[in-house]
Amino acid sequence: MGEGEKPQDWKIRQYYQQEEVSEHITSVAEYREIAPTYPNGYGKRPDAINFPGDFSQLVEDGAVALHSSVERWKNPLLIDNVNNLDDLREGWDFVIDIDCDHSFELAKDTAELVVRELREHGIENVSVKFSGNRGFHIGVRWEAFPDTLEGEDVPEIFRGENVASLYPKLPRGIIEYIRDNLENEMKDLVREYGFEEDMKVDTGWDPYQVADIENDWGQRHLFRMPYSLHDGSWLVSLPIQPSQIQDFEKSDAQMDSIDFETTFLEEYEEGEATNLLLQAAENVAEEERKKQARRKERAEKDFDRPDDAIPEEHWPPTIHNILDGLEDGRKRGLFILINFLRTVGYSWEEIESRIWEWNEENDQALRESYVRGQLNWHRDREEDVPPPNYDAKGYYKDMQVYEGDSLEERVPNPVSYAFRKAKGDDSLDIGNSSDGESGDDEEDEVFECPYCGKEYQMEHYYKKHVQKCFG
Repeated sequence: MGEGEKPQDWKIRQYYQQEEVSEHITSVAEYREIAPTYPNGYGKRPDAINFPGDFSQLVEDGAVALHSSVERWKNPLLIDNVNNLDDLREGWDFVIDIDCDHSFELAKDTAELVVRELREHGIENVSVKFSGNRGFHIGVRWEAFPDTLEGEDVPEIFRGENVASLYPKLPRGIIEYIRDNLENEMKDLVREYGFEEDMKVDTGWDPYQVADIENDWGQRHLFRMPYSLHDGSWLVSLPIQPSQIQDFEKSDAQMDSIDFETTFLEEYEEGEATNLLLQAAENVAEEERKKQARRKERAEKDFDRPDDAIPEEHWPPTIHNILDGLEDGRKRGLFILINFLRTVGYSWEEIESRIWEWNEENDQALRESYVRGQLNWHRDREEDVPPPNYDAKGYYKDMQVYEGDSLEERVPNPVSYAFRKAKGDDSLDIGNSSDGESGDDEEDEVFECPYCGKEYQMEHYYKKHVQKCFG
């Protein structure tokens, strides 16, 4: 069987019918939401596996792969989209997803760096498994974290808080903390593998463009279950010991050649992840303080939504790049678009229509339940909040959608751009330059699509659009 070629259905069922597979998956599934994958896509959510018979039924129904939530629930079958998540959530396991399609050897080295970082923070019980395709999953069980954040070392905004209720803010914060700590080593590592140019971004060098330690945690975040097949490579998502990372080869994960000796997210020592959580919480608290300062600054500007929505021709090119559809960063793109459209004056009916239209433009559409949940959540907010500023970490430039025309380079936010354009004020009153120059730049080169006439000021996005427009 060639790589990625689907095995016969009987072979998939035969694999899942092994008693060891059933035992491992049923054990991990306890108190988790389960999302089976069938040949035509995900099954209906929420689902659960409480007994071996539940798992057998999913296999009998044609499930070829299984994902589970990192969150632990009182009863996952009671999950009602976003309305009752905080009431049902009892905890969350910490699962790091390392994804690298440039080099599997680079993925191994990245995984080892992450394991080392966790152990340097006092965590000995680190779970590792092959993701089934391009990388590894590294996990720390929920019981390794404290139930509450107490003590003088805890940032005031988190002091006394139940850790389960701080999902997904704290696990995201831990990921960012780890990424920041490893960034310089990761840059050197990527260079050693010869991929320096692939990590180049507008702001410098981002190694996570090449070997990603993914940080896109959201509500009901899923990971591939241990001993599940990967419904693309048809390899097993195989747990291994951390010491086996370097010697592991993808061929070790073929379904007819594995053993079942290693578990995933089973071993732990209570509280061993406390130090890691406290370090990350301080970073998150600092980001929260910055956000509050920005909110206060916006409030002092007495911003009001326009009575008439700002027409599309006045929107910034970066927003148009997002609307053209995304390969990566779709959830961040959704967040940006909802806030942008609301802030520049569109009704919820118009926003919903545009969002559903945009979702179809993505290389892979976001799940309908996720999009609907985000629309509902934003609609229920009392205030209109602009999208992140252009310099916000993790957004436009990291998503590689920032075009940065002459006006975008001088305004802080896509909404500022739209208001300036709508008022016919493209120049910005920024005062005279200190060196006495007039500030009149040469006219930027414009690239026009030969098929639809759309204009771009950056050749990279122009070429990407033309390729897609031509079909």
